[in-house]
Amino acid sequence: MKGVQPPETAERRTRSWWAAVLAGQVDDPHPLYGANLDVAFKGGVLHLSGELPSEDDRQRLLEEAGEVVGRGVDAIDAKHLRVARRKEKPGILDQTLIAAFENRDVAEFARRYMVESRRIEPKLLEILDAGQEDMARELVPTDFMGDVEKAFKAGQAVLMMRVDETSAFDARKLLAEETRSVWTIAAPPVPARSGKR
Repeated sequence: MKGVQPPETAERRTRSWWAAVLAGQVDDPHPLYGANLDVAFKGGVLHLSGELPSEDDRQRLLEEAGEVVGRGVDAIDAKHLRVARRKEKPGILDQTLIAAFENRDVAEFARRYMVESRRIEPKLLEILDAGQEDMARELVPTDFMGDVEKAFKAGQAVLMMRVDETSAFDARKLLAEETRSVWTIAAPPVPARSGKR
């Protein structure tokens, strides 16, 4: 695979982050929530504050925090940990994201990272490479088919996902910055389709 390593799992990075917090390094950003989460220690109490994307994220973080109680932490204070209010309404628009990778193995690592570690919930997710041009023409918006064909000719694999437009910005950022994609394209939003395909 030409020296390409899979992205470090979010779980491993999160465990390392908690270990650093227990060692007193509370200024480093959380691997999933970044600067949206603030952590402080006062008198054995771990104070969590900030704004997380969803109630599931808040509960997951509180479970993580609960695991450090008794390991240098006496209690957790999360009264200032809020869930972001979304102004956008999900289910109205879909957006197609396309990313090229050196090969199918790297694209598969990216797929697992996006879905399993970062919990992106695509409505459609396919990995395509040379020999799947017909399927690509069915799935990829026409304006971007030339980019996909060039990737196939270069021996690259293409990860194509359709997501709700409300999560497209985060998904595109992850593809572009954290998965070692060769390039990433976000097609313009279109009216949402019903179903998974």
